[in-house]
Amino acid sequence: MPNETEHVTRCPRCFGRDVRPSRKGGFFDGLMERFRRTPYRCRSCHNRFYLYIPREKDEFDELEETEDQAETETAPPETGAEHKPDAPKPAEP
Repeated sequence: MPNETEHVTRCPRCFGRDVRPSRKGGFFDGLMERFRRTPYRCRSCHNRFYLYIPREKDEFDELEETEDQAETETAPPETGAEHKPDAPKPAEP
């Protein structure tokens, strides 16, 4: 088994490790959810606090990043021959 350190959440008031996710509800919890914060409660001192939960990248986001990188790598160098909207159109035969 690899030697990994498990992230242990601690209460900011009593520094206890016995914390659990708290129930969500109300306006303030909805507001905090927009900032990627989730409520936790300490079982020792009953303190309720919020922790930042980072968003994991979706496969879709990673796919977009690789497509963007491929476009920039294969893009031709910029020259003065770009389309200019004010330029007159050539006559059609």
